[in-house]
Amino acid sequence: MPSNPSRDACYACDQPATTKEHTPPKSFFPPGKRQGLITVPSCSIHNCDNAPDVEYVRNAIAFHAGLNETGGLLIDTTKRSFDHSPALFSRTFQSFVVRSTEKHVATYKADLNRVKAMMTAVVQALHYRDQRQKWNRWQVFVPTLRSESSLNQGSDCWDAFRGLLNRIPYADRRTAEPEVFRYGSYALDWGWVYRLTFYGGFVVNAWMLREDTEDLYNTAIEARETEHEPNQ
Repeated sequence: MPSNPSRDACYACDQPATTKEHTPPKSFFPPGKRQGLITVPSCSIHNCDNAPDVEYVRNAIAFHAGLNETGGLLIDTTKRSFDHSPALFSRTFQSFVVRSTEKHVATYKADLNRVKAMMTAVVQALHYRDQRQKWNRWQVFVPTLRSESSLNQGSDCWDAFRGLLNRIPYADRRTAEPEVFRYGSYALDWGWVYRLTFYGGFVVNAWMLREDTEDLYNTAIEARETEHEPNQ
Protein backbone atom coordinates (compact mmCIF):
# COMPACT_ATOMS: atom_id res chain seq x y z
CA MET A 1 0.00 0.00 0.00
CA PRO A 2 1.16 3.59 -0.52
CA SER A 3 2.91 5.15 2.42
CA ASN A 4 1.90 8.47 3.93
CA PRO A 5 5.22 10.25 4.51
CA SER A 6 5.90 13.38 6.46
CA ARG A 7 6.34 16.70 4.71
CA ASP A 8 10.10 16.36 5.05
CA ALA A 9 10.32 13.10 3.09
CA CYS A 10 11.17 12.74 -0.60
CA TYR A 11 8.20 12.21 -2.90
CA ALA A 12 9.73 9.00 -4.27
CA CYS A 13 11.48 7.41 -1.30
CA ASP A 14 11.80 7.69 2.47
CA GLN A 15 15.00 9.72 2.44
CA PRO A 16 14.91 13.27 3.84
CA ALA A 17 13.98 15.91 1.29
CA THR A 18 16.87 18.28 0.69
CA THR A 19 15.52 20.07 -2.38
CA LYS A 20 12.43 20.51 -4.54
CA GLU A 21 11.71 18.72 -7.80
CA HIS A 22 9.82 20.53 -10.56
CA THR A 23 7.17 18.37 -12.18
CA PRO A 24 7.21 18.47 -15.14
CA PRO A 25 10.88 19.49 -15.19
CA LYS A 26 11.60 23.20 -15.37
CA SER A 27 13.38 22.83 -18.72
CA PHE A 28 10.03 21.95 -20.31
CA PHE A 29 8.89 25.53 -19.72
CA PRO A 30 10.20 28.27 -22.04
CA PRO A 31 11.62 31.44 -20.45
CA GLY A 32 8.80 33.71 -19.33
CA LYS A 33 6.53 30.78 -18.54
CA ARG A 34 8.12 29.53 -15.33
CA GLN A 35 5.99 31.15 -12.64
CA GLY A 36 4.00 29.04 -10.19
CA LEU A 37 5.38 25.70 -11.39
CA ILE A 38 4.50 22.52 -9.51
CA THR A 39 7.16 21.29 -7.09
CA VAL A 40 7.43 18.39 -4.65
CA PRO A 41 9.95 17.68 -1.88
CA SER A 42 12.80 15.53 -3.13
CA CYS A 43 16.07 13.99 -2.09
CA SER A 44 19.10 14.87 -4.22
CA ILE A 45 19.05 11.52 -6.03
CA HIS A 46 15.47 11.73 -7.27
CA ASN A 47 15.95 15.36 -8.24
CA CYS A 48 18.86 14.70 -10.56
CA ASP A 49 19.02 11.03 -11.54
CA ASN A 50 16.74 11.33 -14.59
CA ALA A 51 18.33 14.46 -16.11
CA PRO A 52 19.51 12.68 -19.31
CA ASP A 53 16.03 11.26 -19.89
CA VAL A 54 14.47 14.69 -19.31
CA GLU A 55 16.65 16.27 -21.99
CA TYR A 56 15.99 13.45 -24.45
CA VAL A 57 12.20 13.51 -23.99
CA ARG A 58 11.97 17.31 -24.16
CA ASN A 59 13.95 17.35 -27.40
CA ALA A 60 11.90 14.51 -28.88
CA ILE A 61 8.61 16.26 -28.09
CA ALA A 62 9.86 19.52 -29.61
CA PHE A 63 9.88 17.97 -33.07
CA HIS A 64 6.50 16.30 -32.73
CA ALA A 65 3.69 17.42 -35.05
CA GLY A 66 0.56 18.96 -33.57
CA LEU A 67 2.02 21.12 -30.81
CA ASN A 68 0.68 24.58 -30.04
CA GLU A 69 2.60 27.84 -30.51
CA THR A 70 4.23 27.53 -27.10
CA GLY A 71 5.58 24.15 -28.13
CA GLY A 72 7.23 25.84 -31.06
CA LEU A 73 9.33 27.87 -28.62
CA LEU A 74 11.10 24.65 -27.65
CA ILE A 75 12.86 24.44 -30.98
CA ASP A 76 15.51 27.03 -30.08
CA THR A 77 16.19 25.32 -26.74
CA THR A 78 16.45 21.98 -28.47
CA LYS A 79 18.83 23.32 -31.11
CA ARG A 80 21.13 24.66 -28.39
CA SER A 81 21.00 21.26 -26.70
CA PHE A 82 22.05 19.52 -29.89
CA ASP A 83 24.79 22.10 -30.58
CA HIS A 84 26.15 21.33 -27.13
CA SER A 85 25.96 17.58 -27.71
CA PRO A 86 26.05 16.42 -31.36
CA ALA A 87 26.16 12.84 -30.04
CA LEU A 88 22.75 13.38 -28.44
CA PHE A 89 21.40 14.55 -31.79
CA SER A 90 22.75 11.42 -33.49
CA ARG A 91 21.26 9.11 -30.86
CA THR A 92 17.89 10.85 -30.95
CA PHE A 93 17.48 10.83 -34.72
CA GLN A 94 19.50 7.77 -35.72
CA SER A 95 16.39 6.20 -37.32
CA PHE A 96 15.23 9.42 -39.03
CA VAL A 97 13.34 8.76 -42.29
CA VAL A 98 11.87 11.38 -44.65
CA ARG A 99 8.33 10.33 -45.59
CA SER A 100 7.35 13.27 -47.79
CA THR A 101 9.52 16.13 -49.00
CA GLU A 102 6.48 18.05 -50.26
CA LYS A 103 4.63 17.91 -46.93
CA HIS A 104 7.81 18.10 -44.82
CA VAL A 105 6.94 14.87 -43.02
CA ALA A 106 9.55 12.64 -41.40
CA THR A 107 9.56 10.01 -38.66
CA TYR A 108 11.99 8.43 -36.23
CA LYS A 109 11.72 5.73 -33.58
CA ALA A 110 11.34 7.03 -30.05
CA ASP A 111 13.18 5.43 -27.16
CA LEU A 112 10.11 4.36 -25.19
CA ASN A 113 12.13 3.25 -22.19
CA ARG A 114 13.41 6.79 -21.69
CA VAL A 115 9.99 8.32 -22.30
CA LYS A 116 8.38 5.97 -19.79
CA ALA A 117 11.09 6.53 -17.18
CA MET A 118 10.66 10.30 -17.26
CA MET A 119 6.86 10.26 -17.39
CA THR A 120 6.71 7.78 -14.51
CA ALA A 121 8.66 10.25 -12.38
CA VAL A 122 6.26 13.05 -13.38
CA VAL A 123 3.08 11.16 -12.55
CA GLN A 124 4.57 9.78 -9.34
CA ALA A 125 5.32 13.35 -8.21
CA LEU A 126 1.87 14.61 -9.23
CA HIS A 127 0.16 11.82 -7.36
CA TYR A 128 2.20 12.54 -4.24
CA ARG A 129 1.30 16.22 -4.48
CA ASP A 130 -2.43 15.64 -4.99
CA GLN A 131 -3.06 12.58 -2.83
CA ARG A 132 -0.15 12.66 -0.37
CA GLN A 133 0.59 9.05 -1.27
CA LYS A 134 3.68 7.37 -2.65
CA TRP A 135 3.20 4.83 -5.40
CA ASN A 136 6.10 3.67 -7.54
CA ARG A 137 4.36 1.16 -9.82
CA TRP A 138 2.90 2.89 -12.87
CA GLN A 139 2.17 1.85 -16.43
CA VAL A 140 2.78 4.56 -19.01
CA PHE A 141 1.17 4.68 -22.45
CA VAL A 142 1.69 7.45 -25.03
CA PRO A 143 -1.37 7.56 -27.33
CA THR A 144 0.14 10.40 -29.36
CA LEU A 145 2.93 8.15 -30.65
CA ARG A 146 2.08 5.81 -33.48
CA SER A 147 3.43 2.45 -34.55
CA GLU A 148 5.29 2.10 -37.84
CA SER A 149 2.47 0.07 -39.39
CA SER A 150 0.01 2.94 -38.86
CA LEU A 151 2.00 5.14 -41.25
CA ASN A 152 0.70 3.07 -44.16
CA GLN A 153 -2.55 1.73 -42.74
CA GLY A 154 -3.75 4.85 -40.92
CA SER A 155 -4.40 2.88 -37.72
CA ASP A 156 -2.78 0.30 -35.49
CA CYS A 157 -3.66 -2.28 -32.85
CA TRP A 158 -3.79 0.35 -30.09
CA ASP A 159 -6.60 2.51 -31.50
CA ALA A 160 -9.36 0.88 -29.43
CA PHE A 161 -7.26 1.26 -26.30
CA ARG A 162 -6.62 4.93 -27.11
CA GLY A 163 -10.37 5.42 -27.37
CA LEU A 164 -10.96 3.73 -24.03
CA LEU A 165 -8.45 5.98 -22.26
CA ASN A 166 -9.92 9.05 -23.92
CA ARG A 167 -13.42 8.26 -22.61
CA ILE A 168 -12.34 8.38 -18.98
CA PRO A 169 -13.90 11.48 -17.30
CA TYR A 170 -10.67 12.98 -15.98
CA ALA A 171 -11.02 15.78 -13.44
CA ASP A 172 -8.83 18.62 -14.69
CA ARG A 173 -6.27 19.98 -12.26
CA ARG A 174 -5.17 23.59 -12.23
CA THR A 175 -1.70 24.39 -13.59
CA ALA A 176 -0.01 27.77 -13.87
CA GLU A 177 0.97 27.36 -17.54
CA PRO A 178 -1.71 25.19 -19.22
CA GLU A 179 -0.39 26.00 -22.69
CA VAL A 180 2.78 24.18 -21.62
CA PHE A 181 1.33 21.50 -19.36
CA ARG A 182 -2.05 20.45 -18.07
CA TYR A 183 -3.32 17.23 -16.56
CA GLY A 184 -6.33 15.43 -15.20
CA SER A 185 -6.88 12.42 -12.96
CA TYR A 186 -9.62 9.95 -12.17
CA ALA A 187 -10.04 7.40 -9.38
CA LEU A 188 -11.12 3.93 -10.49
CA ASP A 189 -11.93 0.99 -8.21
CA TRP A 190 -8.36 -0.31 -8.42
CA GLY A 191 -6.45 2.98 -8.38
CA TRP A 192 -5.78 6.26 -10.14
CA VAL A 193 -5.35 7.02 -13.84
CA TYR A 194 -3.83 10.22 -15.21
CA ARG A 195 -3.77 12.10 -18.51
CA LEU A 196 -0.87 14.50 -19.08
CA THR A 197 -0.90 16.96 -21.99
CA PHE A 198 2.22 18.82 -23.10
CA TYR A 199 2.02 21.85 -25.42
CA GLY A 200 -1.57 21.08 -26.32
CA GLY A 201 -0.71 18.09 -28.46
CA PHE A 202 1.52 15.50 -26.81
CA VAL A 203 -0.58 13.25 -24.57
CA VAL A 204 0.58 10.68 -22.02
CA ASN A 205 -1.57 8.33 -19.94
CA ALA A 206 -0.43 6.62 -16.76
CA TRP A 207 -2.21 4.40 -14.27
CA MET A 208 -1.45 2.55 -11.08
CA LEU A 209 -0.36 -1.07 -11.20
CA ARG A 210 -1.39 -3.29 -8.33
CA GLU A 211 1.39 -5.48 -7.01
CA ASP A 212 -0.60 -8.70 -7.49
CA THR A 213 -1.26 -8.01 -11.19
CA GLU A 214 1.88 -6.12 -12.26
CA ASP A 215 3.87 -9.10 -13.56
CA LEU A 216 0.93 -10.45 -15.54
CA TYR A 217 0.17 -7.05 -17.04
CA ASN A 218 3.77 -6.33 -18.02
CA THR A 219 4.06 -9.73 -19.70
CA ALA A 220 0.98 -9.00 -21.82
CA ILE A 221 2.26 -5.55 -22.79
CA GLU A 222 5.70 -6.87 -23.74
CA ALA A 223 4.14 -9.57 -25.93
CA ARG A 224 1.99 -7.02 -27.73
CA GLU A 225 4.88 -4.60 -28.26
CA THR A 226 7.04 -7.43 -29.59
CA GLU A 227 4.36 -8.38 -32.09
CA HIS A 228 3.99 -4.81 -33.36
CA GLU A 229 6.52 -2.12 -34.18
CA PRO A 230 7.54 0.41 -31.53
CA ASN A 231 5.92 3.85 -31.40
CA GLN A 232 7.15 6.71 -33.52
